[in-house]
Amino acid sequence: MTDVPDLARRVNTALGRLGSTQTVAEFHGSLVGLICARGKLEKEEWLRQVMPADAGDLGEVRESLVQLHGETLRQLNDPVLEFEPLLPGEGEPLAQRVEALGEWCQGFLLGLSEGGVQQTERLPGDAAEVVRDLVNISRAGAYDLSDSEEDEEAYVELLEYVRAGVLLVNEELNPTRAAPRGDTTLH
Repeated sequence: MTDVPDLARRVNTALGRLGSTQTVAEFHGSLVGLICARGKLEKEEWLRQVMPADAGDLGEVRESLVQLHGETLRQLNDPVLEFEPLLPGEGEPLAQRVEALGEWCQGFLLGLSEGGVQQTERLPGDAAEVVRDLVNISRAGAYDLSDSEEDEEAYVELLEYVRAGVLLVNEELNPTRAAPRGDTTLH
């Protein structure tokens, strides 16, 4: 598994070098949304979208983005359901983590839209409900928090819902098909 805080720092540096105003959370959310919408997002295609054509000497930036792309694909397709949104860690203030979760959801919704998902109410299964909930969570920065144990528990539950919901949206839009087992001839 990738060192998440290190990857987040590297992506943050890459975004700064690219002159982007997106946060790491929003950027990662948009990548995840694009992957969910398209089913597969080739690394080079994505890099052309996020890096300027005249990028010049941005080898480290490219390397960080390639790592983010690869790790995100791996997590979304992990049979153990290891996916985690790229967000500030537990050591950061709750208000900062809640705001980042809202930004992540905004990015995810943007990625879905950029990936071609326009009418979210027509998504299959429970995916439409999850997307509606993510719209509400994307406004999370507006909540008044007291840093209480209750607020912390609510955040953890919300984060788990986002994590599981994104995996559900990915599965609904890109159902996995079991590989055939040996001889499937019926006798």
